[in-house]
Amino acid sequence: MFGPICSKNAFPFWPQALILPIMNKSRLDLDSLAPRIISLAEKAGTLICQIYTEEVEVFKKEDGSPVTRADHQSHDLLEEGLRLITPDIPIISEEDEGSWKIVSPYYWLIDPLDGTKGFIRRSGEFCINIALMKDDRPLFGLIHIPLTQETYYGYDRKAWRSYKGRTIPIHTRIRPPKGSTLLVGEHGNKFQQQQDFHLQTFPIAKIERLHSAIKFCRLAAGQADIYIRFTPCKEWDTAAGHILVEAAGGVMVNLDGSPFIYGKPELLNEGFIVFGRTP
Repeated sequence: MFGPICSKNAFPFWPQALILPIMNKSRLDLDSLAPRIISLAEKAGTLICQIYTEEVEVFKKEDGSPVTRADHQSHDLLEEGLRLITPDIPIISEEDEGSWKIVSPYYWLIDPLDGTKGFIRRSGEFCINIALMKDDRPLFGLIHIPLTQETYYGYDRKAWRSYKGRTIPIHTRIRPPKGSTLLVGEHGNKFQQQQDFHLQTFPIAKIERLHSAIKFCRLAAGQADIYIRFTPCKEWDTAAGHILVEAAGGVMVNLDGSPFIYGKPELLNEGFIVFGRTP
């Protein structure tokens, strides 16, 4: 599915169009914002791809999770770009622990390299997550997949896939009569009983294992139907994908069916289910 097709061009300068103001005193212009965030994500993706071709040095965070130079450099590029585009909106990034506090109704919530383990294993299953939040709800979400050069984004009940300058609308699909395609992560059969319980009313025809937030893209594009997760993750892992799927016609809820909210203590998510179409 994935291959090393990334460009090796560098981006030493910010284009002027990227830094024009997109926010006035009363509203945020998401239509003007979107192409600039796409351009920014593509630049970060190119940088990640350059590092992907090199020998990867792996470091450990305090919590024991892996981190690489690609995580840090993608963070630096995204932070710089977002500060140019929206200087008054704070940024919460996985790679800046000092930023992990919500201080404004509007804030960016980003994961500069989601799927670091996939990056290290060279599976291709990694992406960039960028979400714009307001009052602890995602307004705009973008997921960029560096190796395939695809960008998925959504807001205001509309979603798109952008690839090499061509942008097309995307929508979730009606669940197939023969059964749904279920996406899961790397938990294997560890949660089989819980999975069977939560999905007992949804016939499953196929199960696919896929790492990172790319799962949200599959649902938004109508290539799968359900994504379920039982293990904790952070809010930057889900916010962009959440609004993307929602904008494409789907819904994301807690395992008990209650609304999925943000701004939780330590920005920590528990389990959840994402449906391509509302059950």
